[in-house]
This record gives sequence, C-alpha cells and structure tokens, in this order.
Amino acid sequence: MPIHLIRDTLQMTLTTDELGRGYATRRIAIPEHKRNTIESIEVFNDQGSAWLSNDEARPEPVGYQLFISPYPMQPTLENFGPSAAELLTGVGQMAGDGNVLYKEQAMTNLSQFAEQQVNKIWYSRFPSEPLGSTVTNTWYSPHLYITVIVWNAPITDVQLKFSLFIRTEQKSCNLAESSMGCYREFLDSQIRKLSEMGTMYELGRIDGYTFPMWKYGGIRPELMIDGTTALRYYNRVAANANQDMTTRGALQAAFEGSTKMVDYDEAFGDEAANLPSWIQLLDVAGVTAGAIRPYPPPLKYADNGNTLMF
Repeated sequence: MPIHLIRDTLQMTLTTDELGRGYATRRIAIPEHKRNTIESIEVFNDQGSAWLSNDEARPEPVGYQLFISPYPMQPTLENFGPSAAELLTGVGQMAGDGNVLYKEQAMTNLSQFAEQQVNKIWYSRFPSEPLGSTVTNTWYSPHLYITVIVWNAPITDVQLKFSLFIRTEQKSCNLAESSMGCYREFLDSQIRKLSEMGTMYELGRIDGYTFPMWKYGGIRPELMIDGTTALRYYNRVAANANQDMTTRGALQAAFEGSTKMVDYDEAFGDEAANLPSWIQLLDVAGVTAGAIRPYPPPLKYADNGNTLMF
C-alpha cells in the first residue's frame, strides 16, 4: 500500500490585534481522487510551549490552538480554560467535530504563589499520543490546512514555529466516492458558532427517564386479561350459549384506555377496563375506528349471486 509522508513547517511572525488575538493558516496540497488515512501524526513546537506576554503584570492568560483539517479552522463563540477567571475566548472547533483531524492547545499565565511568579501550563492534544500512532482519520479533499489561533498581549509579535510529520495511506478511489467525501468535508467546515449538545435533568427527576427498573427489580408489571374478558373478546363460546353484550362505545373506551400513557412504575394497560396494552395488537379496526355509516353502500351481486367487490 502506498504511504505518503508529509513533512512540513509553519514558520512566521504573527501580530495580535487590539484584543490580543491572532490567526494564521497555511495550505498543503494533496493528490486528488485519493482516500487518505492518517497512520500517525506528530507536531513539534520549535518555539517552545505557550508564549508569555511581554507584560508580566498582565492578568489574562495567553496560549494557542493548532488544528490540522481539510479546510481552514474558523473561530467560534466557545471558550477554553480551566476556570471562569482564566478563559480564552473565540476558540476553534471542538476536537470531536468532523472537520478536525488533529488538535492541540496550550495555555499559560503568571500567577502569584508563595510570593513567587510561577508559570502554570495547561496542555492537551487530540488524538492522544497512543491513539495518534495508530490509524485514525480519513479524508478526501486534495488539501490540508494548518491553522493556529493565538492569544497574547494586544499588538504583540508572536513567533510561530511548528514542524509536522504525517504518515498517510493513500488509495485511489472512484470519482463518486471522492466527490461525496469532499462534499461532506466541505459541509463539516461550515461550523456552528455555539453548540448545546446535552440535556440537563434535575437529580430528583432522573427516575423514569432512563431505565428505572433498578429501583424496583424484575420486569415491568403488566395487567393480565381474565377469562371473562378473553371469552368476550375471542368469542370462544358455544354457538347456542348466552353472551353478555357490550356497546361499540364501551369497546372504543377500552381500547383507548389500553393504549394510554402511564407513570413509569405503573402497570401497562387500563385497570378499569381490565385490558392489557398488548390487546391493541388485536384491535378490530371496524369496531374502534369510529361511528358506523348510517347508510352503508348497497351490495351489488353478479348474475351467479356472488357479491361484487369494488
């Protein structure tokens, strides 16, 4: 299988804006109509770790994010930082988004501790180092982008020096697969500025939302159908035996009750009608569908007496 080695660097001077933020990107060309699978990826920061501000009295943290993606990374409304007092705003996409093949980030600040200026560094990367040495992501676009987002003091020159080494397995693919893959990656690059991907529950209301039977044990209770109801429903009586008659409205009410929602710890079905929920599977549509037409269409017969079907 052909292995394509990408050895490249991103080396430049970036100047932050009035808010202390900077953005830089670079494009790497890849052969077209290929299915590229990353076998390993390594990124080395030749400049060192996250850069300190020129102003040591600056209370805000400084740092960077580096992305490798099929399309340039776009800043979002998300934040990055260990606490509300130490946040970097306008960060790039989450590592789990489809446009991200590799992501690393670091943040540092100067804090007063034991009457000394102590440098604290937070660093993380995706995929992790063990996973980064195995087959991970696949992409089809004929390019890769290196994107670096920087936070530092306003109007400050920051030296970017990153070296990359990527081993990719390249396989030829047909035009349909390549086009669909490129189109999907293009759609993934149209990012959301802010995401809310979870659901919050109050702790006292968790029971009943997800698998509550650990609290009760056993299977969930269900009403059983008694002999009288079974005989009346299935009509398994002698031809000359007397039977209790019921109305169509009563049957409709019983079926409606058997399909109603109940609390999570109650038995299925309608206790008043003495019908379990599974009885709805045997529903007679002609009985429970609604009122019978007062004047049904007349039957028409063929010459031999058979009923004509329309």
